[in-house]
Amino acid sequence: MALQGNLRTLEALKRALRNMPITASARIAARAAPEMTTLAGDAYDSGRTAYGSPRPRGVDGRELTLERTGASREAMRFIPTGRDIRTGILPRYTRFLIGKYDVLPNGPLPALWRERMTAIAAQVLLADIHGAARDF
Repeated sequence: MALQGNLRTLEALKRALRNMPITASARIAARAAPEMTTLAGDAYDSGRTAYGSPRPRGVDGRELTLERTGASREAMRFIPTGRDIRTGILPRYTRFLIGKYDVLPNGPLPALWRERMTAIAAQVLLADIHGAARDF
């Protein structure tokens, strides 16, 4: 007796993956940008780095608010541009805050950010796959 399986579902999945529109990345970017804005704002407001560690203290040992005019906090937003995501126009000194205090990711994505982006991508891609698979 030979083992038999239904390969039709695998073939449908392969066809769905081959036929997936390029616009899936645009939908992922559109859903990920507001989430990234929320993550950046929450970290900034909580006094922690984007990586979740406590923000370094000032020279005098006090906690740093990093707010003088509020311009850096206001600029902490991500904008979907087609298939990509970019930051808004940042004040000149915000680059210093990113480098010294990690107010935005500077290098690899933080674990929480990576998890959220993976979940968003999975939801969009699963919706595409299931939508395309219904056509077969």
